[in-house]
Amino acid sequence: MPIYTLKLISRREVARGVIEFIFDKPAGLRFLPGQYAGFTLIYPSETDAQGITRRFSLLSTPDQNHLSIATRIQNSAYKRVLNALSIGDVIKFAGPTGTFILHEDISIPAVFIAGGIGITPFYSMINDATQHQSPRKLFLFYGNQSLPDAAYFAELQSLQKQNSQFTFIPTMVNPDHSWQGETGFITDTMIKKYISHLNDPIYYICGSPAMVTVLQETLVEMGVNEDKIKVEDFPGY
Repeated sequence: MPIYTLKLISRREVARGVIEFIFDKPAGLRFLPGQYAGFTLIYPSETDAQGITRRFSLLSTPDQNHLSIATRIQNSAYKRVLNALSIGDVIKFAGPTGTFILHEDISIPAVFIAGGIGITPFYSMINDATQHQSPRKLFLFYGNQSLPDAAYFAELQSLQKQNSQFTFIPTMVNPDHSWQGETGFITDTMIKKYISHLNDPIYYICGSPAMVTVLQETLVEMGVNEDKIKVEDFPGY
């Protein structure tokens, strides 16, 4: 697996406690939407038992001239050092890798189920499909506690307007009084409301390990064939 050194170009907060990091892109680097890479800190000021490397899904699309990731900044040595990087600082990049990518047959719909920061691989997939005017039907169930916690909410709304094949279904567990969308956790009832033929699509689930396990079991109990379910989890660190 090739290893590159990336320079930090910019950063911004994209939701409560979630930071997007944008790095320069090595010439000739290729990847598929949904893949991830290992990001290794260089001479970090502090470390812990979890080490100096983490894997992140690539948020950017293959056509963009930069590489971006987004992560929730939690109380670990790695996240503290990552968040303290200055513009121009460098980090090591190993990849890309991973098989959490869209199936090839564009006649088969894709149903994405994301919890929190699990949105990152799907954002790349949806953005890329929209850029290339793919005829594939895409559905995104996106669960968050509240709107301030939902990274890329406005961008996903915009993608739905641009892409007639994309249906965006956000749901909030603790919405404020102005929220008019779905509420609560993603359930079998919610999925059935939008997906009429349950065994037609391929399902992709990404989020915390607990959320991924629950939704995977839910789909199986709904009668979805297990070979039509792909999963990726984001352990908390």
